[in-house]
Amino acid sequence: MNELSLYVLDILGNSVRAGARKVSLTITESRRENVYRMVFEDDGKGMSPELLEEVFSPWVTTRKERRIGLGLSLLKQGAQQCGGDLVIDSAPGEGTTVTVAFEYAHLDRPVAGDIAGSIVMTAASAPEIDFFYTHTTDVGVYRFNTVEVNEALGGVSMTNPSIMRAVQEMIRENLDEISAGMDERLVFHNDMI
Repeated sequence: MNELSLYVLDILGNSVRAGARKVSLTITESRRENVYRMVFEDDGKGMSPELLEEVFSPWVTTRKERRIGLGLSLLKQGAQQCGGDLVIDSAPGEGTTVTVAFEYAHLDRPVAGDIAGSIVMTAASAPEIDFFYTHTTDVGVYRFNTVEVNEALGGVSMTNPSIMRAVQEMIRENLDEISAGMDERLVFHNDMI
């Protein structure tokens, strides 16, 4: 996968399958600190110590329909190749936290892609879950959560395609305001020359 948004979709999907009722994604991208970090937290069923030991093997997955789980192992490998790492903290009945970091300016760091689309698609597919998303850049902070969106919609479902498009556009506009997902790696390198 060459876009971080596809990993976001995969990890949020893991939280949904784990029975989470609350899921949060916090993204910090800082050119000044040379970091692009994503932290996923859920209150799902968590992982046993045995599963946690093997979770990065591509042959280990809890899914029944497809017995290969490449997402986490590929993301960890990609993060390490870009001067970062991926760490998972989990315990049965306590949920899971996945933290992945990259060097912001690393030329091999995947581009952000459509983070807004991944958030909205997951939220619409699991309306019973409360999703919280915070994105911080050197310019500012944007916060989104489905609790507020559902209150504002007054009973209209986020599964409605028109609503999904409107919410995606709202997120994208707010991310643009804080310069989120801007691929400034080349600018960063030019500044160093």
